[in-house]
Amino acid sequence: MKKNQKEQKLTGFASIDNPQSQEAHYFERNPIIPNVNIYTLLKLLSMRRMDDIAVDCLDLKACYKDLVDDAVTISLALKELGVKKGDIVAIAMPNLYQGLAAYFACNRIGAVTTYLDAFSPVEEISTYLNLFESPVLINFDKNEEYNKKIKDETKVKHIITLDRKNVNELSLQNNYHITSSDNKIDFNSLDSIAQFKKFKLEPFHSMKEDSLILFTSGSTGIPKSVVLTNENILAAEIYAMNTSHTENITGKSTLTCVPFCYPYGLVTSALTSLLWGKEAILAPDISKDTVSYYYGKKPSIVFGSPALLNLTMNYIPRHQDLSSVTHFISGGDFLTPSHAQRGTEFFKEHGADKIEIGNGFGNAETVSIGSTPVGVPLRQETAGKILVGTTAMIVDPDTLEEKKYGEEGLFCVAGRHVFKGYYKNEELTRETKFERDGKEYYKTGTLGRIDEEGYFHITGRQSRFYITSSLNKVYCDKVQGLISKLDEVRDCAVVKVQDDEKLYVNKAYIVLNNPLDQTEEMKELLYQRFQQPMTSIDGQTLQLKPYEVPTYIEFIDEMPRLAGSEKIDYSYLERDAQSKKEAKNFVLKK
Repeated sequence: MKKNQKEQKLTGFASIDNPQSQEAHYFERNPIIPNVNIYTLLKLLSMRRMDDIAVDCLDLKACYKDLVDDAVTISLALKELGVKKGDIVAIAMPNLYQGLAAYFACNRIGAVTTYLDAFSPVEEISTYLNLFESPVLINFDKNEEYNKKIKDETKVKHIITLDRKNVNELSLQNNYHITSSDNKIDFNSLDSIAQFKKFKLEPFHSMKEDSLILFTSGSTGIPKSVVLTNENILAAEIYAMNTSHTENITGKSTLTCVPFCYPYGLVTSALTSLLWGKEAILAPDISKDTVSYYYGKKPSIVFGSPALLNLTMNYIPRHQDLSSVTHFISGGDFLTPSHAQRGTEFFKEHGADKIEIGNGFGNAETVSIGSTPVGVPLRQETAGKILVGTTAMIVDPDTLEEKKYGEEGLFCVAGRHVFKGYYKNEELTRETKFERDGKEYYKTGTLGRIDEEGYFHITGRQSRFYITSSLNKVYCDKVQGLISKLDEVRDCAVVKVQDDEKLYVNKAYIVLNNPLDQTEEMKELLYQRFQQPMTSIDGQTLQLKPYEVPTYIEFIDEMPRLAGSEKIDYSYLERDAQSKKEAKNFVLKK
């Protein structure tokens, strides 16, 4: 029987009240996490839908039976190549079916998977291969010279390469694509290697074993290697399912655009789709030239970002039907209400009358699932509802004292989805966790508030602040969030700049709704607006303090994004801002 939240007496503290779980059933508040690995759960859940399409990638469509069978074949080949339980197999390819099947293969035999950015320089790939001591690399469309360089610089024993000409073939059961050499094993020849392994009984692997090593986005620093167990992933999926009530989510297919090397791409998008029994549409090369093609596959849920929404609005043809789309979920960067409203109007103009556009929140350390806008009442000014079954609190960043509803502070969360640790960095792992009342909390690094209904209001990142010579602290995300609410502004990024007198000031990079308005007069108008009351992301009326008002303004056409990610590259903008100041190429406001 459900509990009515209105009848519950709230203490004022989210960690005690768990407002997100007030109306949940007992087993939703206290879910059972099965003691299996991800591959086994996929196989069990898909037994009744083996002939349904699991993955749609370019011109290849694979049903659940294909995915399970290919995972077995690849796993047997990996065993024959010497991969053991606990070994870290690196996969460096775009969002392709073969890369997804390879993850389930590794998981089946207890090997750990790490996804590397397929477009990174060979030197960066080699660095990670040496860090993880990977015995096998699976990559895409690489020649003999590239693979030889990898072997010369690392201890990788085998490189398995998927040729571009074979991306649309379900040919693991056909061993006629054998072009293997000393430096390369053809991906489509794995079946012939697997034939040596006759023992095909399913091995048992527990939920406590490591499953994935994925990366933080590194928007303000070097990406960290995050170790996730089977339990972490299963818990995140079950929490999300119990919060979203998946039986109410209509539509059979989802669109995954973010690369697998980020949790939002692999876990939140692809694995969630498959474990929920949906068809995962993979987009290995989404761009202005291909975005129409991928929407043409009729997705119902789009796992997107502010950048993808802009790509959608700018390059989808006027006549294209988007009526299949029911949800557009923004991850990576926060989608402001005004931006979402423009997107809603665009989708409705293209036939998507039931569209819901909302923000989720997550990070690699919580498997990229911390709150969800899907299956709960949509509140655009928030990052969705905190997951049922988890415990969250807002604390003072310095003292870790818990704050009450509506008070701003550092968002911390406890649950079985909290990551195991940073790879080979126990000290950093300890710094980001703390225990309270018998629970282990992770300090997310994100600032915000929790309301009495369990929704999370983001106000910024803990790391994105600076202190002026007058000892005032300025949170860049708060400033850019307010500026983004102005009618003239489509997008905004604020970064710090060194200053001889004030120590630091800030610069606002602004994308206008109308590019023709990029004038000095518009800068003057915006400067006047900065000094007036403005509406924040969550609807409050706030005003920038004098030391928060941007000292510099620059109009740009698009925000720079991190390679392989949808997040704004703040490090690049900081370097750009500082270099232009030193070159005296700034417009100094009054």
